[in-house]
Amino acid sequence: MFKVVQIVPFFGIILVIYWLAVKVNLFPSGLNHVLFHLSLPSGALWKPTWGDFMVLLGVACLYVELFKSTRTSETTIIDHLLSTFVLIFYLTAWLIYGWAGNSVFLILTGMAFLDVIAGFTITISAARRDLSIGGK
Repeated sequence: MFKVVQIVPFFGIILVIYWLAVKVNLFPSGLNHVLFHLSLPSGALWKPTWGDFMVLLGVACLYVELFKSTRTSETTIIDHLLSTFVLIFYLTAWLIYGWAGNSVFLILTGMAFLDVIAGFTITISAARRDLSIGGK
């Protein structure tokens, strides 16, 4: 089970969630629908939307993906490869499909891009560190 979590790109899961929300007619028209109201101690009323929720979910997934990229194993290579395919799907959907042509989806696409670039960079840095510690 843990190996599956290491291999599966979380931005792919977000893409599937977004696509399912499109299929049940929640997105993209519902991205600005308010989820709940919360009164803050300052007296302000916070009203997060579905779009805000998706962006926050993307930030959480980006954190997990960056943490996963600190490992240097075969599963990390597979994860990076799958993350690259997920990024291609994001870019293709943003350019071609009307349901993906909005700022929330573009922000998620940018996070998927950061996941791929940072993932490769962090993995290479970690591998160099491993080589310098184990080698001469």
